[in-house]
This record gives sequence, structure tokens and C-alpha cells, in this order.
Amino acid sequence: MSWLYISLISFFFIFSSSDATTTAPPNIVIILADDLGFNDVSWHNPVVKTPHLEELARNGILLEQHYSQPLCSPTRAALLTGRYPSTLACRRVLSNHSTPGACSLTSLQWQTTSKSAGYSTHAVGKWHLGFCKEDYLPMNRGFDHHYGFWLGAEDYYNHTREDGYDFRNDMEVDESAKGVYSSVLFSRQSDQIIRHHDQSSPLFLYIPLQSVHGPIEAPQEYVDLYQDVQDEQRRVFLGMVTASG
Repeated sequence: MSWLYISLISFFFIFSSSDATTTAPPNIVIILADDLGFNDVSWHNPVVKTPHLEELARNGILLEQHYSQPLCSPTRAALLTGRYPSTLACRRVLSNHSTPGACSLTSLQWQTTSKSAGYSTHAVGKWHLGFCKEDYLPMNRGFDHHYGFWLGAEDYYNHTREDGYDFRNDMEVDESAKGVYSSVLFSRQSDQIIRHHDQSSPLFLYIPLQSVHGPIEAPQEYVDLYQDVQDEQRRVFLGMVTASG
């Protein structure tokens, strides 16, 4: 079965061509980087180390002359619906988690139409499109499974936000994620899904990464790759980029 990879990084896509001769629908993987800048990838900036993303870029098609949203929730809403976030009650970041808010339920989304076409649908990563009632959660919006968290701006290791723990496997709180960097968790889960996918049906895999949204945290081994960068926060930020790319 052929594969179609789409990597949305701030404001560009990477496509790898699928076999035009096949009649079977392609598997689809969408990778969304959170708040990553144009100059924070290796093919735009030689200081940055993103070998895996660059391999996708060099072997695919770069489309870079268009705009994306500058914030996390609106970017997700626009990507999954194909509509302006201002039409979805999601023009701004859903940052106040004590106040109900979510992306509108009225719009068709990629995963919903994919599921109706026979796809197995998975989300791995940061949701951040609302959780004020169950209708807004990933598994009630077209995904068969979700592994990750519902909120935003949480700790990359402890997976806490405002003293609350937020990491889930489907609807169950997953305590086993504590202490493990989120990019590692999402990479492992995505790899497992792809390796064990039943090829009798096509796969739709949406990977909305936490990186490189704040807080600025990265494993030291990746920060150490940028010892020539003088600014400490920039060093850690670039470590975050490399840990995910």
C-alpha cells in the first residue's frame, strides 16, 4: 500500500509522492510542528540540525509560498477543517482552561471524512481543540484512537499544566508517560501504529507535536549539539527542534 506523508511545519507542506498506478487508497501521515519558524529547519538554516525532516523535504515537494496561523489552536483548526479559524470559534489560542471553549463541531474534518472512506484514524500528540464536553474530544471527532494530551503548554516531562496531570491513552489517564520527554513518547507511539497497522484498511495518522511550543525544554544531549550558540534559551530551543526533527 502506498504512503502519503504531509508535514506541516509552521507554514509549509512536504509531500512524498505516492504510486500513481495503485488503485488502493494511500496511507496518510500528517505531522504538525507547533510554533516552528521558517528559519528553524536545516534546509533554511545550516546551524539547525533536522536530518529526518530534511530527508522528507529533499525527497518530496516543498510548498513554502503561503501562510499559516501564528498560534497553536487556530493552526490545528484550520488544518483539520480547511476553513479560517475565525469561522470556527477558534480564532485565538484556547488558553484559559477554566473557561469553556472549543473548535466548532459544525465543520467536516479530515479524520471524519477519512473514517467514512474506510480509514483507520489515529491522533498522536497535542489536541488543544477543546475538552469542555466529551463531544469535543478526539475520539468523538472522527479518531478511532488518541494518544497524547488535551491541553496546551504543559511540561514536556511531567505532562502537567497548572498542577494538573494531562496525558491519555484514548480516554484513560496514562501514568506511564511521567518523566518521558513528549517527542520520545509520540515517536514511539507513531512507530508502533505504523508497524502494527492492519493493511487491509488504509491508515490516517495525525501527529500534532508539542514541539516547539513553550515551555522551552529539551534533553541535554540535544542541547549539547549547539554549544556554539551563545544564547542559552536559543540553545535549548534548537535542542527541542532537533529532538523532534
